[in-house]
Amino acid sequence: MKFLILTLLIFTNISVEAKLPPRNDTEQIISYMTPVKSQKSRGTCTIFSTTGLFEALLIKKGWAKHDIDLSEEWMEYLAMTRQTDEGSTVNRNIKKLRFFGTIKESTWPYLGVKWPDLDAHPLARPRCGHLEGDNLLACLWGHRDPTLLRASDAIVLSKDEEFYHMREEARSFMETYDLRKNIIKLKSYEIDKDNAKKLLSEGTPVIAGLKLYYGSWNHSKTEKFNIQPREKQLWYKGIVGFPLEGSKDRKICDERGGGHSIILVGYDDKVVIKTRLLMENGKWKEVSHRGVYYFKNSWGVRGFGRDFELNGQKLPGYGMITQKYLDELGRFYHLPMN
Repeated sequence: MKFLILTLLIFTNISVEAKLPPRNDTEQIISYMTPVKSQKSRGTCTIFSTTGLFEALLIKKGWAKHDIDLSEEWMEYLAMTRQTDEGSTVNRNIKKLRFFGTIKESTWPYLGVKWPDLDAHPLARPRCGHLEGDNLLACLWGHRDPTLLRASDAIVLSKDEEFYHMREEARSFMETYDLRKNIIKLKSYEIDKDNAKKLLSEGTPVIAGLKLYYGSWNHSKTEKFNIQPREKQLWYKGIVGFPLEGSKDRKICDERGGGHSIILVGYDDKVVIKTRLLMENGKWKEVSHRGVYYFKNSWGVRGFGRDFELNGQKLPGYGMITQKYLDELGRFYHLPMN
């Protein structure tokens, strides 16, 4: 019986891959995307990927115009209300979005600076100075009192009238789009690579979460961590390779690499990325990897991907990454909607 189940699973995966075209219509998915933004100095990549994905899906469904611009500051606040560190997850973000709704960027614009303490920003003490312990930490990360989210209208009005109107806008948004019905409730929104590719082939963007191997990205930390000399032209072109076993990139970033989250907009099984890596033995190794994913990033348009092009179209802030990187070292997520 175990052999039969294993055979069926293998056959199913082969069938999914065999039916997929070698590339998807990446330009079609990009046409749903809102402009590239920058998360700046905050660790809010999953906030930007979740918000950007949701905006794109609303546009794809015809429920929103292309100028829709939702608040990452609000989403970060939601994610931080019961957190004592800055990082969030795609699963948490989607569940918060489904339950609490969202608001416009113009209502609560993104503030791209961290508040490590009450003196870090002019707004930090007025908003968070009355709190202690975990609530204080959550407020500093989320830039507002976390207890207000579930407080009564009377309490919110007495403490922060501006937030009262934000919360009302979020409730209105949630009701207008019937989010508790139209965002499908799941325990986890993670999917495997085959289903991620299938969704892309059908014109639906997905999210990828990954560990940052700085050498493969030619990130500034490539030289800071003494991984190898940085090739800035690949950084500006938005080209990401693969951290081979035995490379300094793999060894150093296994321990010191951060996390990141991006929106996948396409794939091409035939495109080849060529890079070189400094190995642990001190020798250089040139490598080629066939198959890429195309993605929208959240690092702005002046640095990574500044010169990225796809089929002659300039797309600053986008990039491409080896499929091997995400298939072996990443995770995939979707946001299923009715």
